[in-house]
Amino acid sequence: MTPAWVVKRAFKDVWLYDWLRARYGGLDGIWPGIDTIAAEFGISRSTVERTIRRLVAAKCMEIVPRYRDDGSQTTNQYVTKFDEPRD
Repeated sequence: MTPAWVVKRAFKDVWLYDWLRARYGGLDGIWPGIDTIAAEFGISRSTVERTIRRLVAAKCMEIVPRYRDDGSQTTNQYVTKFDEPRD
């Protein structure tokens, strides 16, 4: 595993993608909250949100909204992609 201080110096898109896969279990779907990601990695909430938007735009990740039984939204599910998307 690459030390966090090295990973932080890499492009945010790469380290967040890699960190989410390593920390939360890979391709099957991961669902930490934005605040959880920010706190665990020591970055701001806005940095996490911007980075996730870039990963989604690049088709490296998909966001699947999740809802409680009462209809209120809970944390999103993030599905990381391994294979390069076909355009």
